[in-house]
Amino acid sequence: MWTMVALLGLAACTGLGSRHASSDAGASATIGPFDGEWAWCAGTTSPEECSRYVLLQRGDRICGTWFHFASGKAYMGQVIAHADSSTQARRTHVCGRRSAETDTECEDGWQRIDKPLRICKGKLSDLTRADGSCFPYYQAVRGADDQRDALLAEPWMQACLSGDP
Repeated sequence: MWTMVALLGLAACTGLGSRHASSDAGASATIGPFDGEWAWCAGTTSPEECSRYVLLQRGDRICGTWFHFASGKAYMGQVIAHADSSTQARRTHVCGRRSAETDTECEDGWQRIDKPLRICKGKLSDLTRADGSCFPYYQAVRGADDQRDALLAEPWMQACLSGDP
């Protein structure tokens, strides 16, 4: 029993099992508050139809993927943002399947944008209300480590986290 207590204590101290842990030795140790998987499942009973962001943050650089399901179709792409603080960031580049999010396919490059990305009340928001207040609806969820590792291994992700574009 004491061995289990010691192992659990060690895991807690080292961060083992944290949603922010990364197995990539080359990744910066600085991981910010936007890092992680965020989901919004309102209006659906199917987890595959939940809107989501999977974000990796190194310093003030945020890179990741987005997904939403609308009118029976799946839309997905990539996003780059710049954190201004621990709760506010601006999405600066996006690409993906043509939708309300972007008109630029990722194979064709990046579309420049200037849209919010905020954390308020422990949730992620990509919208701002008319009065300027935060509209939080994406909840942090536990993502699969193998999917996170695969995303981190993508050449575009490595370039993005290094500052390109």
